[in-house]
Formats: sequence, structure tokens, C-alpha cells
Amino acid sequence: MNHLYVVLLAGGTGSRMGAEVPKQFLKVRGESLLRHSVKRFRTFGLTKSITVVSHPDWILETEKELDDLLEGYDQIVPGGESRHLSTLCGLKSIPYDTKDIIFIHDVARPNFKQNELYQLVEQTKIFGGATLVGKSTESLVRVRIHQNFTEEPLQREEVYSVKTPQSIAGFMIEELFSEDLPMDVKKHPTDLCTWMGKRRVGIVETDYHNIKVTSPGDAELADSLYWEDLPTVE
Repeated sequence: MNHLYVVLLAGGTGSRMGAEVPKQFLKVRGESLLRHSVKRFRTFGLTKSITVVSHPDWILETEKELDDLLEGYDQIVPGGESRHLSTLCGLKSIPYDTKDIIFIHDVARPNFKQNELYQLVEQTKIFGGATLVGKSTESLVRVRIHQNFTEEPLQREEVYSVKTPQSIAGFMIEELFSEDLPMDVKKHPTDLCTWMGKRRVGIVETDYHNIKVTSPGDAELADSLYWEDLPTVE
């Protein structure tokens, strides 16, 4: 490993939230989700740069929001039509090497922990990619598309929910870039695990603090679950 880089996905427009501003600007504990993610990676202290991927219409607002947090090699780049295309925009803007590791994070999750980042790096060294996951706490069943019934219970112990941050090695990015991408954006990968397909992806277990803000009520819940212990790396 040579360097660690960060790609922050902050390309929302606010349409799904029904809010006046995109969700990355919603506040938890008095600061935007966007600022929380930047500050957590900044406190981690081991990254070469932070790249924020913004919707083109919100780049100026993003610059204002992060004016006091971004440093020398950091940048804000416009995203694409899908989450995956936005991820590619971020990755392609970074001068990574095959031995580098890049964190990919959805800023709608303001509450990851520093020790999880260390574990992601170690898992990425082994598998080429890694993700945070959460155990299921409820019974699960499979309901097939266009059916209104279930006939197959799933083993809860074998099912995890995928969360971010995720991480990927430079050599794996190059391998994935060589594969064709579907023309239909609806068929694009939705995260690192779906992009890597049948390849093994290392996992790091997280907990209930890692909530994703996808509706107005989630911001209140994220506020109540906020994890403030962020010791500086010495």
C-alpha cells in the first residue's frame, strides 16, 4: 500500500427526501452530513486526499459548505447520472497506483468509526475490496418480483446489510474498469459489492449507529445515535 484516498458521494438533489436542499446538507448535531463525513476522514489522518463528488448544480454550495475543511490535494468533482457513474467520476479523478487503497463513502451515513477504517484497509489488502456490514436482527423472507407472497424464508445468520464506507485497491479498480458497463443506468452496480460481482469482498461488522439518512425522520434518529468519540491519530 502506498496511499489512502477518499471518494465521498454527495450527489443528491433532494428529490427523494422531499426537502428544499439535498440530503447531504441536512444537519445532525448542528452540522451537515457532508461536513461530518469530511471531518471523520480528516480526523482519521492517514489519507492523501478527499474527493467530494457533487451534483453539478450544487458544486458552488458544496464549495461553500467545505471551505474551511478541504486541504491541498482535496477536490470537488461533478458526478454522473447514476451512483455508480458518480463513483467512477471520483475514482478517475484520483492519480492512484495499483497498490493504493480508496475509501468510497455515502455521506448520508454520518456515523462510522475510526477503527472500522483500519479494519477495512486490512481486509482490502487480503481481498482487494472490503465493506462495512450490519447483522440482520429480524426474520427475513424472499419475495420474488411481481409476487404478493413468500415461499422461502432466509437464514438470518447468513444475511447482512451492506453499509459504507467501503474500500477498494487500485489493482482491483483497474480489473473492474476492463469490464463492460450496462448501457441502462438502472442496471448499474449500486455499491462496491454489486460491482465486484462474484469476487470475494472482505467484511467488517459495524452496528446500529451506522444509520443511513434516506427520509426526513432519519436525520432525527441519526442525531440521537451520533457517535462522538473521534480521537486524533498520533
